[in-house]
Amino acid sequence: MATQHLISALAVVALTGCANQHYAKTDVGTLEGKLVVEWYEPDKFVFRPDAKAPLKFTRKNGEVIQPETFWTDGGSIPRWFWALKNYSPWGYAPSYIIHDYLFATKYCDKPPGSNHTLQSAADVISEVQKTMMESPNFNFGDKVTVYRIHLAVLSPWAANAWNNNECMPDPPASVKNAKGPTAIFEIDAGAK
Repeated sequence: MATQHLISALAVVALTGCANQHYAKTDVGTLEGKLVVEWYEPDKFVFRPDAKAPLKFTRKNGEVIQPETFWTDGGSIPRWFWALKNYSPWGYAPSYIIHDYLFATKYCDKPPGSNHTLQSAADVISEVQKTMMESPNFNFGDKVTVYRIHLAVLSPWAANAWNNNECMPDPPASVKNAKGPTAIFEIDAGAK
């Protein structure tokens, strides 16, 4: 039993060390605007840029990622993780929207997604999360969560999604035929 506790303690120390290194080397950018999603059915949302204050992330290298209208599920966090602290599919909402937009545009072979690799898309999600965490008004998450999400978006499942999905330029028929969204959610992402 003592050996199991020692192995568990060493694993926690190693994970924390890797998480601290990942966080330290992750750049901070600028996050601006409002995140607006329309809910049509469970786990199916349409992101629409706010006309006056569109969601925009400017990376340290100067790249600007400003999502246009697209279909999203928020954070693709497996449901059984939702009960754990920091693993809400909307807890880091701006980072999930920016990341999903990279995937959506990659599938359609257009920028900004076509200019990224799976690795750089994983770097972007960490950059947005760190930018949020460094904001004085944001009280969510931790370095280990950022690192675990980074690893998840580099997983074989994420790689398969990055390489093998089809372009969905329009929302599905259920959205087109709807009289309107069931609900609209708005988040001020103005972490500067």
